[in-house]
Amino acid sequence: MNLSLSRLLAPDPVSLEHLAALAQGMRAAVDRVAQLMAAPTAPAAGADQELTVIDTEATARHMALLTSLRSAFITPLPRQDLYLLADGLNDAVEKICNAGILILFTEQYRLPEAPLDILEILGRQADLFRDATGQFRELDELEETWIQLQRLSKRSERLMTQWVAGMSDDLLQRNYNRQRETAHALNAALASVRGVIAHLGSILVRES
Repeated sequence: MNLSLSRLLAPDPVSLEHLAALAQGMRAAVDRVAQLMAAPTAPAAGADQELTVIDTEATARHMALLTSLRSAFITPLPRQDLYLLADGLNDAVEKICNAGILILFTEQYRLPEAPLDILEILGRQADLFRDATGQFRELDELEETWIQLQRLSKRSERLMTQWVAGMSDDLLQRNYNRQRETAHALNAALASVRGVIAHLGSILVRES
């Protein structure tokens, strides 16, 4: 059977499938942690294991992407770009899961509205990252996605500042310390997301 030259030289889509799966893993982590934050009572046993599974699956996808990049003849973007995007998404999943496990271990149920709003933003960003994996050939669409990601990132930063600033008002020292640690954990996730957004921007600048 003869294969056309265009078929032979087509970019391998496997790396994009892994990237999309990592974005979906980020969405799954956000949804599970949001459930914990909004729970009126302690969740059912096994919630920490669920978060561990989400984190483990993301790491497996990250490793699978690296393997696919090493074996692919042509990739949709330079290999280093795809690896760095995957690394940032994997790190975001890990940080979000860690925040959830911290909530479980410190029994911080019914947290304020601000961290729930931050998680909602992270979930929207996960969806946008998934969309971006299909836009590397349509730079105008990718730029619009990048703009939305930037705006959401700025909003989450403001919410984080307001949350931390208001912690000392009515909290006992123990509760203050616990909320502060949860804020640090979520802020680490925001930092990972900012890194992915910045790399998307660098791809736009270079490919335009």
